Amino acid sequence: MRRILDVIADARRTPDPWVPPMLAGGGVLRWTAANLATCGLYFALGWVVSRFFAAYGLFPAPIWLPTGIAVVAAMVGQARLFPGIFLGSFLTNDVLFAAPLHVTALISFSNALGPVVGAIVMRHLRPQRGLFTSLYGVVSFVFCTTFLSPAIIAGGGALALMIGQPFDPTRFYSIWVNWWLSDSGGSLYLAPSLVLWLGLEREPEGYASDVRDGWLRHHLAVWLWIAAVSIALFLTPPLQGTYIRAAFPFLLVVPVSWIALRMSLRSAYTLVTLVAIIATAGTVAGYGPFQAPSLANPLQLVGTLVVLLAMNVLTIVALVSERHEAETANRAKSMFLATTTHELRTPLNAIIGFSELIRNPPAGSLPEQQHDAYMRLIQSSSQHLLSLINDLMAMSRMEAGRPDLLDEPVALAPVAAVACDLIAVEARAKQVAVETDIADVTVRADVKAMRQILLNLLSNAVKFTPAGGRVRLATGREPDGSLIIRVSDTGVGIPRDALERVFEPFARVHRDRADGTGLGLSITRGLVALHGGTITLDSDVGKGTVATIRLPAERVVRPPLPTHGPTAAA
Repeated sequence: MRRILDVIADARRTPDPWVPPMLAGGGVLRWTAANLATCGLYFALGWVVSRFFAAYGLFPAPIWLPTGIAVVAAMVGQARLFPGIFLGSFLTNDVLFAAPLHVTALISFSNALGPVVGAIVMRHLRPQRGLFTSLYGVVSFVFCTTFLSPAIIAGGGALALMIGQPFDPTRFYSIWVNWWLSDSGGSLYLAPSLVLWLGLEREPEGYASDVRDGWLRHHLAVWLWIAAVSIALFLTPPLQGTYIRAAFPFLLVVPVSWIALRMSLRSAYTLVTLVAIIATAGTVAGYGPFQAPSLANPLQLVGTLVVLLAMNVLTIVALVSERHEAETANRAKSMFLATTTHELRTPLNAIIGFSELIRNPPAGSLPEQQHDAYMRLIQSSSQHLLSLINDLMAMSRMEAGRPDLLDEPVALAPVAAVACDLIAVEARAKQVAVETDIADVTVRADVKAMRQILLNLLSNAVKFTPAGGRVRLATGREPDGSLIIRVSDTGVGIPRDALERVFEPFARVHRDRADGTGLGLSITRGLVALHGGTITLDSDVGKGTVATIRLPAERVVRPPLPTHGPTAAA
């Protein structure tokens, strides 16, 4: 039980990866608008789908596309968009199906509960790199959206239809299976395309690198050709003889997979959605190759085709992305080892060289002044070597997933004061003023890690700020309650194209201005991420840099009191 509670607590502390920026800091008004939009989209799509299938005598719809809307809405807002999904389902069932009120309410409740539960589980299972970048992520997505969520929806719907009747397990199972297939198909048809187009999940990398003149035109032509072939297959009357057979549509898996590998997952799955809708509409209307007299259930073949196309696209792209990630990690490892060897040899060579000069001076005796200078150089090189080894150990612990972090209440002001004291000597030597504006706030964190984070950022700021400059450490709160820690300086700045590169191990933009291991920002980002936060840089060359840390609201134990004016720390 304790383990389950810990998992739930960790999930609550982790920043939600699917909330759009416009809703992340939004209040009641924005979430109310999002609920109304969800309700409207669910009802509109439900009306279109039910009218179409009803026109061909299929009632209720064998493929319920509004489930895709519900799944995506639950990913975006989880329980916060539960009312919108519930109301959209309630209106649809009440207006279109005229079911009794209590039956409509129970069906609508399960229609909202299933996607929300699926989204919560999927968020916990989601790999850090994203759902579509690994086979594990794809399996998690498919399990939550096409099995878990529809199973809950179908269970509630089957129970609702059996209210007031003797419980018949056989009838319950039959209703449940048909309902589950309907909602599972709706999720598979629509949800992945919406997730990719809304940017809730990033595109996998490493499979669309062939960009040159005419690339877009060439690939778009292939995309349109496949769409045209699908229309020709499924929206023309069934031909007698040997020209079009039921197996032909399954050959679409080859060009669709090619689109996924050469263009993008978003383009490929949009095409899968289009083919699925065309195939379903054409087959229901009596067209296409699945109308042969020997085929008992044409829609079952449509479902098989869609599952094959969808799973093939998602799996191929995920596996190629995993290979790309492995190749990138292997190259990074080789570069890391080469750089580490160089960084370790430099101070070691200095220690060995100066030690040899002290032991065997070239002139037979060493002046005391030169002896002291060599000793200072040996000490400085030793400290540099120790700092490098400590940074490497910290990086390796984070890479291995064993950072040994504590989770306890930490008052931020005393930690910031210690960090400022540690860089005060360097700041005074460079005539750089360090100011603080720290609120009286307590967060759940590891005190050593927080001190290391602040010290790394302050040390970098002082290091790259010329004499007469200023460094400022301040805190604030976002509308959603998250804590902001900001370190700004008036230093040399960082070029825009290097703002992400400086977080890489051993990356140093201004090698001629300061020494160092180049691991400080990498370690800082890792420690911030382990606390569920994010760090971003904003900089202009010659004007300074601003490093902003955001810790989730769940990390704040005691809200900050009103802050006072800046005070000089050095």
